[in-house]
This record gives sequence, C-alpha cells and structure tokens, in this order.
Amino acid sequence: MTGRNNIIAAIDIGTTKIVAIMGKLTPEGKLRVLGMEKTGSKGVKRGVIHSIEDTIEAISEVVVRLKENSNEDISRVYVGIAGQHIRSIKHRQFKYIQNEIEEITKADVDEILNENFRLPIEVGEQILHVIPQDFVVDKEAGIRNPVGMAGRRLDGNFNIIIGRTASARNIEKCVKEVDLEIEELVLEPLASSLAVLTEEEKEAGVVLVDIGGGTTDITVHFDGILRHTAVIPFGGDIVTRDIKEGCSVLLKQAEALKIQFGEAVADLADDDKVVTIPSVGGWDPKEISFKTLAQIIQCRMEEIIDSVKFQIEITGLHDKIGAGIVLTGGGALLKNLDQLARERTGLDVRLGFPGSSSKILLDENMDQPMYSTSIGLLLKGLEKPVKKKVEQAVENDKPKKKRGLRTILGSLFDTHDVDM
Repeated sequence: MTGRNNIIAAIDIGTTKIVAIMGKLTPEGKLRVLGMEKTGSKGVKRGVIHSIEDTIEAISEVVVRLKENSNEDISRVYVGIAGQHIRSIKHRQFKYIQNEIEEITKADVDEILNENFRLPIEVGEQILHVIPQDFVVDKEAGIRNPVGMAGRRLDGNFNIIIGRTASARNIEKCVKEVDLEIEELVLEPLASSLAVLTEEEKEAGVVLVDIGGGTTDITVHFDGILRHTAVIPFGGDIVTRDIKEGCSVLLKQAEALKIQFGEAVADLADDDKVVTIPSVGGWDPKEISFKTLAQIIQCRMEEIIDSVKFQIEITGLHDKIGAGIVLTGGGALLKNLDQLARERTGLDVRLGFPGSSSKILLDENMDQPMYSTSIGLLLKGLEKPVKKKVEQAVENDKPKKKRGLRTILGSLFDTHDVDM
C-alpha cells in the first residue's frame, strides 16, 4: 500500500546484508527508487534471525540513513521472510454449489481457499500463503478462473506455503523496535521473481534460483502460476568457508578470493595464474592457483545446482520449463556459473537483473542481482491500490482493531482476505 505521498518502502533482512529501500510512484504508474542504504548483517544465519539486538541495530542504521538522505519519512514497510524453515505442500479442497442457479461465485472460490488455512500443521508453524493452482468444475480440469461457470461441484488445487511462526514474530519485533509497522511479510523468492522474471517467462515455464549468502531460494513457475517453492540451506557463505578451509586463509581473504578471482568451472581456469596472499600477523605469504580456487568453488556449486535440479524434477515440470533457469542474488555473479548450471541441468540459463522490470526506474548501481529481493519487495507495493484521501479519512476514524500475525502476512495475490 502506498502512503499519502505515494511512497513505498521495504527492508530486506538477509544473511550477509540488510537493505532499506524507498521508492515513489510516478504519474505514469512506475516506481522510481529514491534511495537505498545497506549495512552488514551480523544477527542473521541462513535467512533466520539469531540475534534480535544485532538485527535491530542494523535495521535502525539503514533506516535512519535512508530517511536522512532521501528527506522522506516512512512508517510502514514491506519486509521479506525466508529461511530453511519455509516449506510448501499441495492440497485439494472442494465444495458443492448450493445456490439456485448452480453457478459458481467468487464467494465459493473464497470459501474453499480460506478452508486451507484450517489445515493441521506442525506445532510452531503457520500457513503464510495459499496460492491457487487451478480448479476443477464437475470433473472439467485445468480451469484458471471458475467464477461465473455453471456447475454442481468445485474443486481447487492449492500450493500452501508454511513457515515457522517464531521467525515471523522475530522479524516483526525487530521492525517494530525501530518504530515501523509491517505492511506485509513477503516470501523473498516471490519478491525476487517480481523483479527479474517476465510474465512471458512465467507462462512458458521458468525456474528462479536466488543464491543468497545463507540460502538458495527456488521458485518454479508454469502457466503463469507459482507451482513450487523450496529453500536449499547453502549459499555464498559456505563457498567462502570452503575456500577458507581449502586454502588455509582468513575468512575475509577467502571472500576476496571468491569475488575477485573465483569461477565455477575449473576446466576454464588458467593453469599458469596464481594469486599471492600477503603475510598477516607473522604468517608467511602464500600462493594459490586459479585452478585450485576454481576446483573448490565448483565442488560446492555443483552440489547446489544438483539440489536445484532435484527440486525441478520433483515437480514433474522439467521438460516443460521453456524459459529455463534465471540466476539472481549475490552468489549468481560467480564467473561461468551460468555455464555450469546449463551443463548440469540441461536447461537454458540467464542472469537476472532487477532493472529489467518495466515497472521500476533505478540507478545503474542498483541494477545488480544482489538487490533483486530488495527491488522486488518495493514492486510488491505496486500490487496494492493507492487509497483516496476520503477513504483514508474514513479508515482513520474507524476503531483500531488488533491485527493478528496472519493478517500482517496477508496473501501473495491480495485477492482473498482471511479473517482472524
């Protein structure tokens, strides 16, 4: 939801960085990014908050800088949620149509969708989103929108995304501590898909692979619908640790080696080139060959890509992925990673940049894969209409109602409201 000044703000709480970003809606209906601030993340591991105090400190730092540098105030933000605790299940729900004309209404569709929120799940978990896949009307399958159709029985197939309640509450607490309210918690790979995927790719079939610091997030789209979501508990950080151990260097040196000289295909690395690590704290300098560095990186990236391939195969859509794989996130910048992914999956591969979205206007320095989630969180705000001043005044006069956590999370499609 945009504010009175058409301002949309978002916070991306990642494993390696925390980003605060702000945009303004233009008269043409596009979103112009006004500013972005980032800082290192110390309180997050594999996408989950492990230190409330450190996370609050980092969020406060970037929010203060964003407000000062943009000369704009913010009170509500879109925030991403991710981590290995995220999982998805498939479920089928049905009802009999009992109105006099036996015609399916929107209320019927809403009813079977909302029933999914009552599914029994494990203790400490809650349903974050219910995403419609397709519908069946009197055994006629593959229907995208059954409203208005004649029929006696309506079945719906749904993709249900589940997360740990404690993780969502920890995010909410950190944001509230800096005097901000959460407009909506958005599944991070879903946000990234808004920034880097086109509608044509989603229709043809595409896999988004967002390689972050702590995790690799996967979404599979087909026929314009999100079909599958998964989280691999490995990301760029584990590659850095592999280099640290394999080359016996400091962690910061390993990170620099990965970024400056690393590549994902050892056969393409130069046999004759070496990089010299200067002496630190009395330790002798050492030489590391490009080939050795690439071999360490390739081993770990093959493991990640094979996990991606497995997730694609369990959907049964591997042969229908017409648009291939889109790599994004900071870890996607490894040299020749697209070639490695192409060889191991048999699918076309491209690198995804958030600036490719026609809905957003941003500076060149922000058009980087590492900011795909941040930009996507802003784009999520475009899906909510701007309230007219009269409507805002009426809403402000209403008695304040305590919002439950599920209401804060909302629905990804924002077409179905769930009462608490």
